[in-house]
Amino acid sequence: MLATRLGPAGDELGLGRQVTNYIGVPSRPADCSNPTCNSEGRERCFRNWIKRRPTASAARFLSSIGAPVFRRRRQSLGLTLALAALLFGGARPAVAVDESPPPILQWFESSYRTVEERTPDLFMAGYGSVWLPPPYRADQGDFSVGYDVYDRFDLGRPGRPTLYGTEEGLKAVALILHRANLSLHVDFVLNHNGFSNLGTPGFVAAGGYPGLATTLPNDIDGDFHSAFAGGDIQGRLAGLIDIAHEKTHQFIRSPVTPGDAQNIPAGTTPSFGRLANVPDPANRRFYPQIGHNTILVFDPRTNETGIAVHGFNLENPAAGNPVVENATGYLMRNAQWLVQVIGVDGLRIDAAKHVEGFVLDFLDRSVYRQNPRKLLDGTQSDVFSYSEVFDANPAILLPHVKKTINHADPGRIGGNRDALDFKLYFALKENLEHTGVGDAWQRIKDAALDMSDDGLHNGSAGVTFIQNHDVFKPFALEHVAQAYTLMIPGITVVYFNGREFGDNRDFPKPGRADALSVARGSMITRLVNARNTHGRGNYAERWDGTDGLFAFERQGSALVLLSNRGDAGFDGRTLVNLGFRPGTLLVELTGNATDNIVNPDRGGHRDVPEVIRVFEEGGVAKANVRFQRPGTMSNSGQFNFHGKGFLVYGLPTPKSDNGIELTDVADVLPASDQNTKQRQTEISVIRNDSFEVRLRTQAVRLLGSNDLRDVDADGDEAMLRIDGGLDLNGNNTVDFTTPGSTEYGFERFVTKHSPLIGNHDVNAPRGDGEFRQVIDATRLSEGIHFITVRAYRHQPAGSPAVFSEFKKVIYVDRLPPVSEFDSFRPVEGNATETEVLIRSTDQTADAVHVLANLPASMTEAQILADVNAGKGRLERFDRALFRGRLQGLSRGTNTLTIVTFEPTGTRSIKRVTATMP
Repeated sequence: MLATRLGPAGDELGLGRQVTNYIGVPSRPADCSNPTCNSEGRERCFRNWIKRRPTASAARFLSSIGAPVFRRRRQSLGLTLALAALLFGGARPAVAVDESPPPILQWFESSYRTVEERTPDLFMAGYGSVWLPPPYRADQGDFSVGYDVYDRFDLGRPGRPTLYGTEEGLKAVALILHRANLSLHVDFVLNHNGFSNLGTPGFVAAGGYPGLATTLPNDIDGDFHSAFAGGDIQGRLAGLIDIAHEKTHQFIRSPVTPGDAQNIPAGTTPSFGRLANVPDPANRRFYPQIGHNTILVFDPRTNETGIAVHGFNLENPAAGNPVVENATGYLMRNAQWLVQVIGVDGLRIDAAKHVEGFVLDFLDRSVYRQNPRKLLDGTQSDVFSYSEVFDANPAILLPHVKKTINHADPGRIGGNRDALDFKLYFALKENLEHTGVGDAWQRIKDAALDMSDDGLHNGSAGVTFIQNHDVFKPFALEHVAQAYTLMIPGITVVYFNGREFGDNRDFPKPGRADALSVARGSMITRLVNARNTHGRGNYAERWDGTDGLFAFERQGSALVLLSNRGDAGFDGRTLVNLGFRPGTLLVELTGNATDNIVNPDRGGHRDVPEVIRVFEEGGVAKANVRFQRPGTMSNSGQFNFHGKGFLVYGLPTPKSDNGIELTDVADVLPASDQNTKQRQTEISVIRNDSFEVRLRTQAVRLLGSNDLRDVDADGDEAMLRIDGGLDLNGNNTVDFTTPGSTEYGFERFVTKHSPLIGNHDVNAPRGDGEFRQVIDATRLSEGIHFITVRAYRHQPAGSPAVFSEFKKVIYVDRLPPVSEFDSFRPVEGNATETEVLIRSTDQTADAVHVLANLPASMTEAQILADVNAGKGRLERFDRALFRGRLQGLSRGTNTLTIVTFEPTGTRSIKRVTATMP
């Protein structure tokens, strides 16, 4: 390994040499002898230097129209995004490839209403999934985080929400996440229930836990393990009552019919307002309907054949058929219900170390082929699960990794299961807790669980993280740890604590405050963007970490430089054997190279360059780089520890000064700059029947310099997607439907399609860089929609896709909001008032007013005058349900005037008749 220090000898701070924001040799392609090869001349030379052959972008286009493409493919199956397919349910290739799908955001301590409100921020930040805390009714009250489960089928109801909201609110979150092309994960607790037990006064008489027997005549511990049991499997974790999955007590556990001898024992005396396991016909909705969407499967774990798995009837929930089951069956039914009825796509399995393996196999069975939300190509979207196993031993972690689904054999049950990578977490925590830990990178670089299954950094095992609700981050170098996990192959988690329920709660642990800071951008959102646009290509180590510096390449895409040193300045090195062509320019993607605290302007130059160039020496591709240390000496001589000892250099991608441009924007819903419950993303309002999406790209000159002209970065393709993928260009199909590909769900621009690199060939006639598509807004539902445009860099065949991503959020507001009368309810102890409930049937209502028995002659202006004075204002009772009180209603027919407002200000005035009993 060749090391070249770029500063003078002994210049540890690296301040002794005047440099620009660019480092690189040679100044022209290695085989170019033209002395005029600069600026536009260099552009012509690069065109001649690049051989004419089908590029990755050209192949993408040709395959979409059915044309044959003959090109070399990497052994790792080229551009197929295997891990994205695992995470989002797509078909998997036989061989895993080095991919980094959009990260999971673990989002705790926020209400469902806030999550829905800030989904535009999630979309703009670039996350692919959201992991929410346990949604169940908690044992210790409605201020609990939810791990102390009381009732798994009570997700909150009007007038009695959980800490986070209601079942309807969670369904609304699932709906908007799916529209934004994100997945919903929830914490699934199957090891235990709450703290209440046999010794809790009044608990047994109140029926104990819904669906689980606290005690039985023939088993004092009922469906649970004894309080005197110990060990990982039977012991009580943190005092929480442990479920005995092996027991076979058979009951109808969500009882429907009173007097049925198979019902679980019901409570007789309420305690703390709770009475469990009382038969209720409404419980039918918690059961699948026998014969509905039934599949027959084979379980290779048990060798059972012809297993009938029935589906929930979403159109007629009351058609569910109660069946007898043991405690494990009850838990599995709950998992299937969460997926099919609520809209959950993934399960984070809490305390999986304390659950026997057969239980997790049954979980695989319960969710296998149960997601009703198919992929765009019509194939099955597989539920993704990942276990919490608090252990660093790969022999304990790896049995929880089960990726055995074979879509070519749908009758065989398989798993799509992974494990949180505590092995890597402990290595990061130990070695990056402080700066300057010797040989830290030697202990980190191969610590991931990913290396334990096949010896490769390919993302085939493990879900990485640096902190979560249970464990603290590496305090000194959390930013370096986060950069590492975000840029290596595989699935990773970023943790955000919304702090909505108070700043002084000891649990959950604090998270990254900047995880959703999209108003001005943040370190974490820039890293997430770098992962999404450049997180492809095989992993290759480029500096070994013995000197406190570590570097790896995502081959053909990006270079990642990391430092755990404790002093200020930078370290110059020459990296060798790079996977880039000589002459390739790389630009810093995280903003650290232009950050005035991390890398201050020192009178016209900065220590760390914003752009570097790959060069050839002795037949080897090399690059001179500078590693940014986690501390910087300011121009006034003061040491500033910022912790940002990382840089990511990636291939330049297409540039657009204005990003996505929209026509026919009637209004803009403003954004907040506060990182609280308010949305930080502006939303453009569309009221016309059509609008146009436009992207204008420009020739790429890095740092505005002709000497840093990058022709390939001009781009040879741009594509458009709205939501998860819709037909936008009128050909009656979504153009790209291969699950896991970077083009999945995208459409070609057809109104105008003029890439700067025409016909995917740098030697072809050039376009003007403009892409336009007219959108038929009548085909979009009312409310929020999400627009993504990806502009692709011109890449050699077999290279990973690299692109720029541009986003906008719109609100389609063509029609007035629709609300309907729901019901009247008496007000206890008040004979003069009646409670009225109004439902927003299109779920667009932001405010609702109801006025009773107005004169028929009253004009709209007069009605609005009363409304503007605050009369008849209802409160939000549930996600789409509003309630208030009316006075003086007569029994029989009354006329209600319902005035509904959307967030855009669009309103409707509707008169209905309603009968009060």
